[in-house]
Amino acid sequence: MVKKNSLDIIILSIILFGILILGEISYNEYIYGNVCSKFSIIPACYIAFIYFLLLFIFQVWNKIIVLFLILSGFALTLTGFASIGHLIGTIQCPISDIGIPTCFIGFFMFLILLILKFLQVKIEKHT
Repeated sequence: MVKKNSLDIIILSIILFGILILGEISYNEYIYGNVCSKFSIIPACYIAFIYFLLLFIFQVWNKIIVLFLILSGFALTLTGFASIGHLIGTIQCPISDIGIPTCFIGFFMFLILLILKFLQVKIEKHT
């Protein structure tokens, strides 16, 4: 069985990866513009970057699990809508260097984080 500490490391690694990638994308959006799709007038990469920063705080503090779950669930919903919009052609998500739309990557990252957090909570309840 996976231990809580292992899940902490995996979750934090995914979050830090998101912070690093979105930090670079957000920087490029700030410098060059038109790198990220927009949510209203706000670049989506800024929103996702802030989400990952907050998830990092919630994961490290580990006292506000509900906020972690709510925030990652909301982010999953937003990236899910963006992914569906991209598939049907109503939204154009930027394409990553590996050829995958960034909204798909975000969706799967938030999905994995939610699953891992639920596993972590379940393990904590049984210990």
